[in-house]
Amino acid sequence: MKDDFTFDSFEVTKAASKAFEKAKQFAENADSKPLAIFGGTATGKTHLLYAVKNAIEQNSPDLNVILTTTADMVSSLANIISNGGTTEQFREKYLQADVLLVDDIQELAGKEKAQNELILLFNAFYESSKRFMMTSSQKESHFGIKDRLLIRSFWGEFAVISKPYINAQLSSDNEQDKRRDELIEEGELLQDNFDIDSFKTYYKNIWLFFKRNIGLFDVNRKDIKLIIILNDLNHDLKRFDVPHIKKCEQETCSLFIDAMLDTISSFDYEGYQGGFCNRGVLCLTPPLHSLHNTDEITINEFDERFQSYCKEIYESFYADDEDDEEL
Repeated sequence: MKDDFTFDSFEVTKAASKAFEKAKQFAENADSKPLAIFGGTATGKTHLLYAVKNAIEQNSPDLNVILTTTADMVSSLANIISNGGTTEQFREKYLQADVLLVDDIQELAGKEKAQNELILLFNAFYESSKRFMMTSSQKESHFGIKDRLLIRSFWGEFAVISKPYINAQLSSDNEQDKRRDELIEEGELLQDNFDIDSFKTYYKNIWLFFKRNIGLFDVNRKDIKLIIILNDLNHDLKRFDVPHIKKCEQETCSLFIDAMLDTISSFDYEGYQGGFCNRGVLCLTPPLHSLHNTDEITINEFDERFQSYCKEIYESFYADDEDDEEL
């Protein structure tokens, strides 16, 4: 899918036009100054980063282009050090590139050692007259990123995308389309004949589909049908009694659907930056907890967490009612 992220498939809006032109110039000019693109969630930063990579690899196949994320770089640094390596070896790994593209600098917030290493790495690229480019959702140092990584003097060129960006329609992916159609059919059957085991299976299948095929806030237009099915299921769960399942199970189903829909659609980036569309984790507000207190749940934990939330809801709201009925 990332091969589809080109300059031609980027929807150039007024808010993104400067970043688009800067990125295109960077990709086309071997003498380009370092480039930083800042912008909030869903502004198209990562699309432009891949567009740069794809353009350079197409036009200059002899060049070694490395596109990475700061999360991967931090992991790489930790692995090298834990195996007895040095920070110089870490820098050497990336200095093999002719062009270095780094996504999501903001994820280094609070990681001072990693930030220092990245500054040294960028300096080495600059001194070697190699190209390097980064993206970040934050452009202010008080969020835990050192001034040096964000100030204009460190980056020869930079642009800010001020408004969210809706992806242009990318070319069709046959495997993704087939799986989506299967899930739509499964969802429609579940709407007609709801049972708890089928719901759990369907929920995990939807989770895997989004995790594998889309990024955070990056729902393809064709995926909207899946969102509609989830909304319809949630509507019924909230408004009607569902036969053959316990009330606590019904509420827990709705709890998880809310979490999935919020993770996909919320613009509260700070609350959902670890959502399942990003790194496979669902941000879920547990029952009876503060709205600002969220659990991070992996798909392997789903069944266990589902049961624990059922139990919590049951013991808090329904245990006394059932005792009364027995009396």
